[in-house]
Amino acid sequence: MTDVVIIGAGISGLSCGHFISKKTNNFLILESKDKLGGIIQTNIEQNYICEYGPNTVLLNNEATKQIISDCNLFERIIYPSINNAKNRFVFNNNKITKIPLTPIEFIKTSLLSINSKFKLFFEFLVPRHKKNDTVFNFISKRFGKEFHDKLVVPFITGIYAGNTKRMSAKHSLKNLWNYEQKYGSITNGIIQNLLRKKSQSKSFNFPNGLSELTLKIGENLKKSIRFNSNVSKIKKTEKGYEISLENEEKIYCKKLITTVPSYVLMNLIDDSTLINELKKIKYNPIDVFHFGLDKKNIKNKYKGFGVLTKPEDKKKYLGILFNSDIFNHVSPTNKNLYTVLVGGENQKILCKKNIMELQDIISEEIKSLFGYKGEIDFIKNYRWKDGIPQYTMDQEELISAVRGFELKNNNFFITGNYFNGVSVSDCIQKSYEIVKKSF
Repeated sequence: MTDVVIIGAGISGLSCGHFISKKTNNFLILESKDKLGGIIQTNIEQNYICEYGPNTVLLNNEATKQIISDCNLFERIIYPSINNAKNRFVFNNNKITKIPLTPIEFIKTSLLSINSKFKLFFEFLVPRHKKNDTVFNFISKRFGKEFHDKLVVPFITGIYAGNTKRMSAKHSLKNLWNYEQKYGSITNGIIQNLLRKKSQSKSFNFPNGLSELTLKIGENLKKSIRFNSNVSKIKKTEKGYEISLENEEKIYCKKLITTVPSYVLMNLIDDSTLINELKKIKYNPIDVFHFGLDKKNIKNKYKGFGVLTKPEDKKKYLGILFNSDIFNHVSPTNKNLYTVLVGGENQKILCKKNIMELQDIISEEIKSLFGYKGEIDFIKNYRWKDGIPQYTMDQEELISAVRGFELKNNNFFITGNYFNGVSVSDCIQKSYEIVKKSF
C-alpha cells in the first residue's frame, strides 16, 4: 500500500509531491496526460518564448520562495523591466490610456470624472460590508460605478475573464476585501501597509519560461510520477482509499490528495453535497494567441505591461500583454512578442469560432492597434476549452462542502485553482498547507 497518492501533475500536484518528498518517498503522482505542468505550458519556437497559461508568478508567500529555493532556481529568476512593466493601459474613448497609480496621477487622469475622483478620496468614510457581496456592488459602493466600469471591469477581465455582477468580492478581490474588513476601508488598508513598509510582491519568470519550475520539480520527482494514468473512481476503504484507473488497475493508499479540476473530481466521488457544489463551478473558455511583429513596422508604440478591455470597448479580445516590454529575452532582438487573450464571460461566442478563423480576426485587430504594416513574423495559438474557474457568490458553499467532505473522509484532501486562489503562488501555498497539516 502506498502512503500517499496525488491525482494530477499540475503545479498543485507537483507542489504537494515536492513537500511530501521531504517526509517520505512512499508516494505516487498520477497524471492522466503524457506531460506534466497543467496550466503552466511554455512553448519555445523561433526564439520566441510563449506562455500558454500564466505569464508570471508572484513571489508573495513563503511556500513559493521555499520551492524555488529547493529547486535551486532563485539565481534563474528574471523580474520584469521596472520602467516598462509599471505602465498598464485601458481603453478610454477608444484611445489607449495609462492607468493611474499615484494620487497625483489619479487627480490628472482623464479616465475619471471630478465626481469619481472626489468619491475616491473619501472612500474611507464608506461603512464596511457586513457580509459578502458581488464585485460590482462592493466596488461601486466604495468607489462609485464609474471607477468600477472603467478600472475594475478590465482588471477582472484580465484575471478571471469574468462578470463582476456574478463574482464574489470576498474571494475574487481577497486583498481588497481584507483591507476593508480589517481597516474599515481599502484606502486605509493600502496606507497602513505602505506605512509598515511591507515589500511589494514581485512577479517573475525564468529564462526558458515558467515550465522551468514544473519541469525541475518533475525531474526531482520522476520516480514517483506515472503518466497516462487516468483515474475513473475513488472508493473509501477501511485502511484508506481504493483508486480505480481506466485500465482497470487498482491502487491502494492511506492518504489521498486530489488536484484535478472540479469537473473531473465530481465524477470520481460519491458525495452528493460536494458534487452539487462542484457542478455549479463554471470555467470560462480562453483562446491564447502569440504574435511576433517586426519592430520597424510598428507605428504605434506603447511601452508597458499591456492593455485590458471592457465590453463597451467592443474589442474582439480581453487584453494584450506586451511581452517584450515585460521581459526583453522572450523575442528576437528585432522583434516584439505580444500575447492576446480572447474569450471569457462576454466573448464565449468568439471561442466557438474555428481557431484559424479567429486567428485571422485577431491578426487584423493587432495590425490596427499597432499601426502595423507588413506580414506578421510569428503566430501561435492555444485553446483552453475550460480556462479560468469563476469565483461566484457560491464560493462559500463550495468551501463549506469541501471542508465537510474532508471531515467525513479522513486523510482525503482537495485542492486546485477553483477555490483558495487561481494564481500559481496560491496553488503552491495551498499545497504546502495540506502537506503540513497531513504529516
